[in-house]
Amino acid sequence: LDSKHIGALVDMLHKGDEKKDHELTKLAATLFFREHVISILKVVNADGTAWFDIVDSLPHRDSDALRASRTRCKDRDALETTLKWYACSKFGETDRNYIDNNLWDEVMCDFDPRVYQGFVWAAE
Repeated sequence: LDSKHIGALVDMLHKGDEKKDHELTKLAATLFFREHVISILKVVNADGTAWFDIVDSLPHRDSDALRASRTRCKDRDALETTLKWYACSKFGETDRNYIDNNLWDEVMCDFDPRVYQGFVWAAE
């Protein structure tokens, strides 16, 4: 995963739009990745610090039950690291082989497992 691309998304969630003051604004994002959608919610605390909750509604096995997940990241770096871990955890053996054997090529973006789309929303 390209740190420049994922970093830009994380920075936008963390800081908001550079043209406006979004430090205390409600921000959220969705990521379309591997035929799946996850949400990221910015939670601003009373002291002005922010946490980020990653919500994955696709059921996964937790013990004997199928459950969705909500992962709390308590700072910007934790969010970026968790998103990279999450993405890598979704790659199967075929995906890993493709990534190991192919440099990024925009012509192949429809087939490359590293592709994701990210959308960020802000509300005052």
